[in-house]
Amino acid sequence: MSGHRTMIYESIIRDMSEGIMTIDLNGVIDSFNPAAEQILETKKDEVIGKRFADFFITNQDNDIFNQTVLDAIYDPKVRHEKMIPWYSGGQVKQLYMVTSFLYYENEKIGTIIVFSDITELAELKVRYAQDIETLLDSLVKALSTAIDERSHYNAKHTQNMVKMAEAFLDWMESNGNPWKYDATNRRAFIMSVALHDVGKLSVPLTIMDKSSRLGPRLEILQDRFTKLNLLNRIAMLEGRITDDQYEKAQREADENLEFIRRVNTTGTLQNEDLERIQQLSRVTFTDENGTEEKLLTEEETTMLSIRKGTLTTQERSVMKEHVVSTWNILKNVRFPDQYAEVPKWAASHHELLNATGYFMGMHDAEIPREVRLLTILDIFEALTSKDRPYKPPIPLEGTWSIMDNMVQEGALDGEILSEFRESRAWEKILEN
Repeated sequence: MSGHRTMIYESIIRDMSEGIMTIDLNGVIDSFNPAAEQILETKKDEVIGKRFADFFITNQDNDIFNQTVLDAIYDPKVRHEKMIPWYSGGQVKQLYMVTSFLYYENEKIGTIIVFSDITELAELKVRYAQDIETLLDSLVKALSTAIDERSHYNAKHTQNMVKMAEAFLDWMESNGNPWKYDATNRRAFIMSVALHDVGKLSVPLTIMDKSSRLGPRLEILQDRFTKLNLLNRIAMLEGRITDDQYEKAQREADENLEFIRRVNTTGTLQNEDLERIQQLSRVTFTDENGTEEKLLTEEETTMLSIRKGTLTTQERSVMKEHVVSTWNILKNVRFPDQYAEVPKWAASHHELLNATGYFMGMHDAEIPREVRLLTILDIFEALTSKDRPYKPPIPLEGTWSIMDNMVQEGALDGEILSEFRESRAWEKILEN
């Protein structure tokens, strides 16, 4: 190159804020600008005219930097880009390096290495990522708290599941279980546990908090019995029925109402209970306007005829929709890539291995291990919970029996249930 052109190039290189180092075909450093001196904390006079391998390779702390430069020299690719650490005096800088061959009149004459100190930018990126993590954590906590606090019957469900999940993952880690998580995967799973019931925000409280079969309709039904008793008393006073007939009607009404109150809150109905409900559904009386009225409406008969639990088929369908709502809510959240599975895991917690679950009816191999564990946590908490409106807590022995039966039916993962039992992570919620 001409001397004038060389001077221009040298002037440009000298004034650049990026570090510039050029190496000839013999591996000798022939350019090292002021920015390179500052970034690498190495004087120009110490390196110019020396072979790169002789000067830098002795610094084993920066093997990554050294290897990157050597790759650039000997690799036939034209250009390389990489972020690497640079160690100096106990401190670590983050460098962004770009390397390429130097050509003159189509002939390769050496290699150029351009590097920038992006330590502050990298630290800013880390802080930004940490801020995003903190924000995400706070949003997850706020949502899971809102879910639990929305219903006093469900006040600790999510909290309990998170406690068990964390204890189980800790147990796996301490026991060297091959299925263990790094920090990121652990956070993703705990996040899915915390958000699994977010869809319940869309379920009416009249269903969420329904503690009996009739719910608020019991009061309406009791008013009807009061009305029936008054009509019978009027009939007696007007002489249309005798005192004995009135007393008998009063006794029957009281017995029927007491039966209804009992059935309203009984865990599981017997066949004789269902038969008596059907008999009562056929009972009629004449009101003050001479209109025939049923003792039980069709809706009340349906409610009282629920064999187990407190929800009708229709109400149960609405309740099941919470997993669809969970999916619809979370799939629209732009989770970072490392948490991309959270919506699917959270929304699938009612899926069972034998495809009898909901909402997608997934089967066996389709169900990730994380979902299998989440499902076990959910079922265990539900069975042992002391704050469910429709049932008392089931003792531990009965809970294991129910879950073991589900394994036999092909619904739950027996290996994970066995590990969960062995971990004693469940003690975290039974202690309360």
